[in-house]
Parts: sequence; C-alpha cells; structure tokens
Amino acid sequence: MPGEGSVGEVEARLRVLLGLSGYEARVYLAVLRLGRAQPREIALEAGVPQQRVYDVLRSLERRGLVAGEGGYYRALPPEEALAAIGERRILEAQKWAEELKSLARRLSGLAGSGGESVALIHGLEQALSWAVVLASSCGERPVFAAYKAAERLGDLWPLLRGLLDKLPRGALVLVPRGSRIPGEALEYARSRGVEVREAPCLMLDLMVACDSVILGLPGPGGDVVAVVVRSGEFAGALRERLLSQARC
Repeated sequence: MPGEGSVGEVEARLRVLLGLSGYEARVYLAVLRLGRAQPREIALEAGVPQQRVYDVLRSLERRGLVAGEGGYYRALPPEEALAAIGERRILEAQKWAEELKSLARRLSGLAGSGGESVALIHGLEQALSWAVVLASSCGERPVFAAYKAAERLGDLWPLLRGLLDKLPRGALVLVPRGSRIPGEALEYARSRGVEVREAPCLMLDLMVACDSVILGLPGPGGDVVAVVVRSGEFAGALRERLLSQARC
C-alpha cells in the first residue's frame, strides 16, 4: 500500500490532469483500492459524506472511470479508461483547432493589409507553438539554430520532441560545433526527416521560415521570451547567413 505522500501526489495529479474535484479523486482511488464495493463502503474508505458519494460516483461513471452494476461499483481498467479520456481530448483539441483556424480566416478578412511587424511571445511552450505554426505554413525548408537549446537538451527534450513531430520533413537544425547531442535525439530527428548539422558561431536560438523569424531570448525567472519578426528582407538575409554556416 503506498504511503500517504504518494497517495496525495496521485490525488493531486488526478485533479490537475483529469479535472476531478477533491471528492471525485478520493472516491475514485477508494474504488480502485476496494475493487468492487457498495457506495457506503466507498464513502467510508474515501472519507467523504455518504450523502455525497452517490453524486460523485455518477460523475465518475459519466467520465468513464467507474461502472455501476447491481448496487456495486468497480473501477474500469485505468490504462484503458485514461487512454480513452486522452483520445477524447485529442479529438476535442483537433476540433477546437479547426474552429480557431476558421475564425482566424474570418478575422483576417476584417484586418487591414499585413506588412512587417514585431511581436513578443512569452513562455517556451508559446514560442514552440508559434514555431510549429509558422514552419508548417511555409513552403520553404525551415531553418533552426539551437544555441542554448542544445545545452539544455536533456531538460527540453520532451517539448522539443513534440516540436519535431509536427515539423515538415526536410527541416534543418543547426547546433554549435562540438555539441553533445544524445544519439536518441539524433536518431529520432532523422526518423522525422529533420537534418541536424554542426555550425560555427551560433549565438542565438532562432527559426527562419519564409518571411518570419523567431528569436528566443532568456526571460525573467529562467523562462523564454520570443521575438517574432515578420520581414521578408530580414528573414531572407538571416536564412542565407545560417545556410552559409551550415556549408562550412
């Protein structure tokens, strides 16, 4: 039986990842421990009021975490139940993303003509999301320079792997000469059609895709601030500079 600390941690993760209330998380864990039990037993095990346990169990049923039969409740296999929730969320996210794209097209019709612009994006995940969008919408080969990112690859790999999954094939990633890139990361990049080359004199984390440049800079508290520049002239000159380094 896990200790209280680990139980508390699992309960907290259930609340964060699945959006369960405190009562729902405790009742769900109680059903898992008991195997098959009546609401009264579950309420006692979970330490929740018996008059509340019925509503909580019905909520867990609607979420696909438990099943009721003949006055007893049991937990559905967690691996399958949570995987099903994950798949539902992926479908919901895809639908939401399509609706956002549709809204963006309508808003673009209302906006004035575009041109050169500079914008600040706060946070690493936001910066990576912008990189995916701009690289995916560009017909040219996107070029990345990984300066500090190469040094922090161990910490950043989960996020960067997600970026590689979404990049168009043929992307070029430049890293400082002598970088110690784990074989796993290099092999995964190759499997996604991403070329990794060493280059001298890299000084920034950046991406160039068509007329867009994203510059990654250290922000407050160790976070990242990204500068997004929309300028065909600037992007073209920077792209040529990077490609010339890659040929050295």
